[in-house]
Amino acid sequence: MQRTMGALLAAFSVMSCGQKATTTKNELASLGGDVAARVGAETIPVSLVAKVAAEQRVTPREALHRLLDDAIAANAARERGLDRSTPPSWRLTASRARLTADKLLAEAKLAGPPTDEEVAALSLDYWREVDRPVAVRTIHVLVKRPKELTPALEAQDRAFAETLRAEVLTATDEAEFKAKAEAAPHPPGVEIVVERLPPFTATGAVTEGPGQMVLPFAQGAHAIANPGETSGIVETTFGWHIIRLIERLPEERMPMESRRVAFTDAAYARRAKRALDERLAALKKANSSHILPTAEQLTRELFSVETPAPQ
Repeated sequence: MQRTMGALLAAFSVMSCGQKATTTKNELASLGGDVAARVGAETIPVSLVAKVAAEQRVTPREALHRLLDDAIAANAARERGLDRSTPPSWRLTASRARLTADKLLAEAKLAGPPTDEEVAALSLDYWREVDRPVAVRTIHVLVKRPKELTPALEAQDRAFAETLRAEVLTATDEAEFKAKAEAAPHPPGVEIVVERLPPFTATGAVTEGPGQMVLPFAQGAHAIANPGETSGIVETTFGWHIIRLIERLPEERMPMESRRVAFTDAAYARRAKRALDERLAALKKANSSHILPTAEQLTRELFSVETPAPQ
């Protein structure tokens, strides 16, 4: 998050006015040849895009967009007489960006502690940690729905699901549930899946890691009264399920004031990011930028191997 903020903040060290794009042959030669993009009168060479991509471990496309933001800020620096060299001083841009970051964060803090609205918004993003409703942990056996379902196949598979339920109903634990389900004689062509699932809420949201259960399955699981009991047949788009409730996890709700304290830094960061986005929009509106049609092909040619993914 800090690295992303830093890259974006580089575009906002100062405000600037737009300039018309003009590039001479001599300028192109001094930049090392091919040009990837222009911002006003400034050109961004492909070699610089390649260097930034390699050093920051991002794709050439991402590196180019970061340099575009930096060039916008550099234009502003030149307008104020802070930089007279061509191409612009990226060190100057970076140092002023750090000052801008500090200023935006200080302004965010001066606005006071997180508001109820900010706490509510952050609670939606981090509900697993601060506002988790009741969840259930289950194991189930699924009779998979065939790709081409005829009335005869539907009747057969539903009947087999009922047979499976009778088999697993007397299982005393998860291992026996799984063994009984897998041991039941299967009609030809019928596929079953037996799996233990992570906890999920009544709306199907998984509480330990990513994922989402389909709503009929989630509702069927939450309708089971006690751990160790088994559902009736629950039908979903995947097929017919028999669900065994393993554990019901009580809700965990952090008090509002505790959340306000926990979310303080995140709320300040969001305020600063919002201010930063507003400045970026204003600067982009005031400065013309153009990515040359050949830029992407040129950057690809500079990379004989795939650029490492961001860490």
